[in-house]
Amino acid sequence: MMNIQTNGIIRNIPAGIRLVLLVVAMAWSGLSCVKDNGVAPGFNMLYRQDFFIPVGISEFQVHHFQLQNISTRYLQYLDEHNKTDADITGVITSRASITGIYGDSDLSFVDQVSIRVYDEADPNDFLEIAYRYPVPLDPGNNLPVIPSLADSKRFFSKPRLSVDVVLWLRRPPLFENEVRLDLEMRATY
Repeated sequence: MMNIQTNGIIRNIPAGIRLVLLVVAMAWSGLSCVKDNGVAPGFNMLYRQDFFIPVGISEFQVHHFQLQNISTRYLQYLDEHNKTDADITGVITSRASITGIYGDSDLSFVDQVSIRVYDEADPNDFLEIAYRYPVPLDPGNNLPVIPSLADSKRFFSKPRLSVDVVLWLRRPPLFENEVRLDLEMRATY
């Protein structure tokens, strides 16, 4: 009996009002949800370094492109955001990519990428902050690299660090490629 009365009430409401009530109910339920984007509070630290991938290097070897003596500007970032080193709980990679500078690079010869940070005083003590395996067959001029979840604060809190871009190749590059490494690190507090 109850269902018949409810259906009768809904049938008696004009279609336009039913639509308005439905939209209001959906908006109300959507706005009442507390949404968390999952990003810890913090600020981004940006780094950009250019390097060359020479023509004709062998696909049977692993190639290391070491970018040394890079200023971290860590203290400058802390000053800009009114934070101290003790406030920072970690530094993680939020974005990384390798891109041809002039838009003419074809990075399809790259099979695998590992981006590592290290201290020049001890090159064997490194941390992988981003990787890509396997690289898409035709990445074109831009190769996005997957950030790792490793905390790299011990490297980025120093005044200077070094980056090792490690490449495994599918085939030798046919042209010299001038590329840019873009890193976006997130300092969380």
